[in-house]
Formats: sequence, structure tokens, C-alpha cells
Amino acid sequence: MSSQTVRYAVDIGGTFTDSVAMSPDGTIATAKTLSTPGQQDQSVLSAIEESGLDLRLLEHFVHGTTVGLNALLERNGPSLALVVTKGFRDVYEIGRASRPEMYNVHYRRPERFLRRRDIFEIDGRFLADGTEIEPLDEDQVGLLASELAGKYDSVAISLIHSYRWPDHEIRVLGLLEDKLGDASVIASHQIAPEWREYERTATTVISSYITPATRNYLTSLEHGLGSRGLDSPVYVMQSNGGITTAQSAIGNAIQTLFSGPVGGAIACEAISKELEIDKLICVDMGGTSFDVSLVVDSRAEVLSQTEICGHPVLSPTVAIHSLGAGGGSVIREDLGGLRVGPESAGANPGPACYGAGGVLPTVTDANVFLGRIPPGMKLGGSIEISHKAAEGALSNVGQALGLDTDELARGSIDVVNAMMANGIREVTVARGIDPREFVLLAFGGAGPLHATFLADELEIETVVVPMSPGVLSAFGMLRADVRHDLVRSIYGVLGSDSGSQLSEEFDLLEEEALLAISRDGVETSEATILRALEMRYTGQEYSLVIPIIGELGAEGIDRLKDRFHEQYLEIYGHNNKQESVEFTSARIAVLKQTENERHSLPLSDIAPEPLGEWLIDLGSGYESTPVYERTEIEPGNELSGPLVVSESGCTVVVPSRWRMEVSGWGHLILRKQS
Repeated sequence: MSSQTVRYAVDIGGTFTDSVAMSPDGTIATAKTLSTPGQQDQSVLSAIEESGLDLRLLEHFVHGTTVGLNALLERNGPSLALVVTKGFRDVYEIGRASRPEMYNVHYRRPERFLRRRDIFEIDGRFLADGTEIEPLDEDQVGLLASELAGKYDSVAISLIHSYRWPDHEIRVLGLLEDKLGDASVIASHQIAPEWREYERTATTVISSYITPATRNYLTSLEHGLGSRGLDSPVYVMQSNGGITTAQSAIGNAIQTLFSGPVGGAIACEAISKELEIDKLICVDMGGTSFDVSLVVDSRAEVLSQTEICGHPVLSPTVAIHSLGAGGGSVIREDLGGLRVGPESAGANPGPACYGAGGVLPTVTDANVFLGRIPPGMKLGGSIEISHKAAEGALSNVGQALGLDTDELARGSIDVVNAMMANGIREVTVARGIDPREFVLLAFGGAGPLHATFLADELEIETVVVPMSPGVLSAFGMLRADVRHDLVRSIYGVLGSDSGSQLSEEFDLLEEEALLAISRDGVETSEATILRALEMRYTGQEYSLVIPIIGELGAEGIDRLKDRFHEQYLEIYGHNNKQESVEFTSARIAVLKQTENERHSLPLSDIAPEPLGEWLIDLGSGYESTPVYERTEIEPGNELSGPLVVSESGCTVVVPSRWRMEVSGWGHLILRKQS
């Protein structure tokens, strides 16, 4: 690719780093390289080198990173202090009274990210209505700054009622920034201007905890890319499904927490539109984890609040459920039984079949031994697999369990499939959603290997394997819009006269939103504004987010109420149209849509020729099975299983009783035969 308008995305996973380059005519080039543990910037540069692209030719660079998430999970963040209103020192320590494991007498709540002695109180107090009953003592704040200086790398500020009345927080922020030098200082009104004291404080603490690592990494990456000729902005994938510039991401690091997995969900939205499929269960099985998300009416579900490591996060996030089940999940004996995962062999040393020193058997080794990853295939396009090494690692565990290697390999695949099926049930059946009404879309390096077996387990009749499934998350990043989300806590009973109050609040939010997106280089005339209102029945604690369509006149308010009643019924199975409805927060998303024109391909009636036939065990013993190269299969082709489709970075398994066809978009459609 030599065009000056090449767009490029890099997604770093626990095992592989994936990249996609797209030219204006829709031509796509992909690459997959091993990740470099602890050196994500090196993983990015290696992916670029593998792609052979000249950075000077790029107009659009997008990156998905797990630096912040890793800092959180590994707890290797900075020394952190928290500044709160006098009398509220223990809010963060106490948290909520809920107990996730009610009958577990050994339950221990999640460890906090700072100690009580690192929480500091200051005078000054607003009431909920904005009345200042105690002024801020700036001299006291100055003394506190002197106490914090040199001891802490990051400081979080969360003062009572600052979600609505941030004056004290703004002044404290300015005073601390002036005196703390290079230390990161973050106030809650910048990150989570929402009511709920504990959740707002916890979110601010997490953002403060991951900001130094995120800032250092993105600053270093920008410098490294710039020194190699990149002249376009570096965009970062956000948890909300949009992208923003690296500098904006540094200022709101909490939005990068789920940067990596979200790209796949955005790609699934696009595929839903292309194939005109309303309901998708999207599963991403990589080397380390298994991620599940739902796409309904071509939209991935976005939550206004989520949780990480048992801590609440008030930040719009695409709903993704993750399990420790991937191709690198370790197979082992545990108290006389077979256990798979959640530990992963990762990229180094990796599965035994990589021949890089790994001795523990993994799910990938089981697939290699059963022939489902054909001999001679190079994982990630470069790793030559060793059937002998896979067999040796598996046999060691098999002997400990009294199983032959075939039994162990098949049993391990059954175990990991059952784990993943249960993960899908958690986001469907547990919420009253019937997975049989959905189509399963499988991607990631290992997803298509297991897709039909998961579909059988869940009684799903159709499976989609997209183009370039091994790098779909990176592909989704190229399709993501520039996006910012803002929220403002407000309160009132929704009535025909609420329109003027709500319009005033939304106008203020819209002004802030347009300013935020303009910092990303977007002309405000090109921006699209999406509005939503959090609503609940009077007396309830939690709200539903209802999109606003049209004006907020009397008729618009009535339509808004109707949509609330309908959504409440859909989620909870009942509603109460006679009960009054309250609003609690106004939400705005401002976005600049990314140009993503793709065209379907002409259909072919020329039957593809297989590369050959191999002995492969697809669950009922070894049988001679044709293996096809994906590049030789064209839109319009139809083939019946059993068969295997091999491509760089991925293998698609089609058992007997399944039939495969290739759509005009290049996606594989697998349908179960009666």
C-alpha cells in the first residue's frame, strides 16, 4: 500500500499483537506478531515493521492498549493519595454493604488501591442544593500540598456533592497542580460527575491509579512513532466504543480500561449491518481470554456503570463479559481432576507446540494434537507448530490422570467449551435472553476453532466467521467513530413542563461536548449529538438510560415516558404506567462518524479445490477431512462439512451436519443441517 490515505490499527493482546491496514479502495492487509510482555510499545513497533508500512503515508493511526488495565490487575500503580471533604474519610474504605458471595464465610472484599492513612480531609462543604455551608480554606489546602509533595505520584480529589457543585474541587485541583509538579492530580468532577459518593470516589481513585502508566506509555509511543515519520494524530480506542486522541486519553485514562476488547464489538456492529442480522452473540477467543458481547439491532450494549476487580466504574463501557479461557489456557491435573485455565501460557513461552520452551499443555496443544490445526500451518503467520511437542506436553498430564493422550485432548476441549458456553449463558439466559434466537459470531485466533461446538451446546443454528477473524478487533478500531461521552446529574419528576429544564441542561452539556471533540481536531459542524435521559419510577434507586429522539415538548415527553415503560417491561417483565417517573441524569454522546465504505464482492460458482486431506478428530474419532485455504474460497461458494478452513492466524472447523457458504462480504456463514 502506497497511498497517502492508508488507515492503520494495532491491537495488543496477551499473546498476539494484531494489525490491520486499509487503503481507500477497501484493500486490507493484516499482520499478527507475538506480543512483547511488559513492552507494549515494542509490540506496536514490531507490528508496524511486520506490516512493512511507511508511517509517513498514514493518515489515521488507531491503537488499543491494555496498559491501564494491566497496572490495575497487577497492582503496580503509583503511590496514591485521596483528598476528601472532612467527615468523609471512610467512604472509600467502607464502600457498599452488598456482599457478592453471601454464604461464603471466607469472603474478603476487594483490596483497595490505597490505605486509610493515604486519605486526607479538608474543610469546606456544599449541600446537595448548592448551598455553601462552609467555605474552602485555601491555606489548609496549601499546607496539605506541602505534605503531599514528594510522597505521592498521583492524587485523587473527591469532595461531597462536587458532581453538581464543583467549585471547591476546581480550586483544590488548581492549588495542588501548582505545587505538586509532575504528580498527576485528578478531580472527580472531571471523571465522573455523577451522584453516588462511593462509586464516584472509587472511579476517581482508579483513574488516578492508572493515569501515570497510561500517560507515560502514550507519550513514549507518540514520540517513538513521530521519530519514525508518523505525522497524523495517534488515536486510542476507548471503552465507550469510540476513539479519541492520545492526549485526550491521557486526561481521561479511565476510558482506556477496556480499550482492547471493545474493538471487536464495534466490528460486530458493522457485520450485523452488512449481513442484516439483528441479533448477534459475539465471542472473541484469543490466546488468553474469552470475551462475550451482544449486538442487538446493530448496536453493542453500552453500560453507564461497570465493575473491575470488584470496584465500581462510573464510565460508559461496551458490555463485555470476560473469562480466563483462551488458546493459551493451561491444561493440568488438579486434585485428581482435569482443570483448564484460567492461567495462560501467554506469548512467552507460549503453548508447548510453539517450540519456544513451553512445557505445559494448553488448549492450542490439544487442538494441534487432534489435527484441528493442520500440520504445516503457521500460527500468527510465522510460528511453526510442533505436533510432537504438543503430544509430549499432553501425555505428561494424561499419565497423571490415567488418560491416554486422545482422551485428554478431547476432554480438555470439552471442558473449555463448557466453560465458554456457561459464560455465554451468563449474558443471555441469566438475563432472560434466549441464545437460540441469536446468531453466533466467532472471531479471535481461536474462536472459529470452537464456534460450532459452542453453537451445538447452546442450540444455535447459525454461526458467522468474519473476514480476517484473527485480527477483527483491530479491524473494528478502524471503523470506530471519534467519540466523547458526558453526563450531568439532575433530578426531577418527569412531566409535560419538564422540557424547558431538560433542554437547558442538554444545551450546557452539548456546549461542553462540542468543545471536547474539537480538541480532537473535529469540526463541530461535522459532529453528531446523541442525547439520553436516565429515568426511574419514583422511589426507586437505579435508573434506565432512555435515548431521546426529537424535541422535548409535551408530546416528546410523553413519547419518552412510553419508551421508558416499554424498556422497563422488556428488562424486568413488568411495569407500572400509573406510577410517576423521575429523571436523574442527562447524558450526551458527541461523535464524528468515520468513513467506512466497503462494497460486497461478486459471487462465484467455481468450486474451490482443497489443499489436501488430513486425519482430523472433530469429536467422533479421526477421519480424513478436506482442508481449504481461505484465500481460495470465494463469495458464493458452498461446502458441506466435515472440513477445515485454514488461514493466517486462524482455523475454521466445520463438522459434519454443518454447511458453509461464503457471503458477498467475504464472511463465512455456517448453518446447521437437520
